[in-house]
Amino acid sequence: MVYFSNNKNISMKFKEEYAKLNSEQKKAVDTINGPVMVVAGPGTGKTQILTLRIANILDKVDIEPENILALTFTESGAMSMKKRLISIIGNDAYRVNISTFHGFCNDIIQKYPEYFTKIAGFKNIDEIKQIQILRKVLDGTEL
Repeated sequence: MVYFSNNKNISMKFKEEYAKLNSEQKKAVDTINGPVMVVAGPGTGKTQILTLRIANILDKVDIEPENILALTFTESGAMSMKKRLISIIGNDAYRVNISTFHGFCNDIIQKYPEYFTKIAGFKNIDEIKQIQILRKVLDGTEL
């Protein structure tokens, strides 16, 4: 497999996946500047489009991978995007910030708690408390 090289040549994997897109999907991938929101139903290629857009931006713009933020709703979507990006650009994919909205927001709150003092109970519970809550729920449930 050919990955992006230091001279930023686009990979064969990118070209193969890009060729499978329809014209509207290609438009989203080709949009280099500004945000893009992809709204579509399950299984329509949202993750693939966003992954290819990230690879395209990294190929065409002088930007470091850690300066890109990609947010999705599900952990499975975030993991899928990371795996796909690895297959297209290689190890630089590990430097791209790919997360769920919830995970990203939680990280911000944990890193900068001084800005979130008015959030009731903003402190995460520890693992022991989590287990106690789960036991209480499971003990009261017929399995």
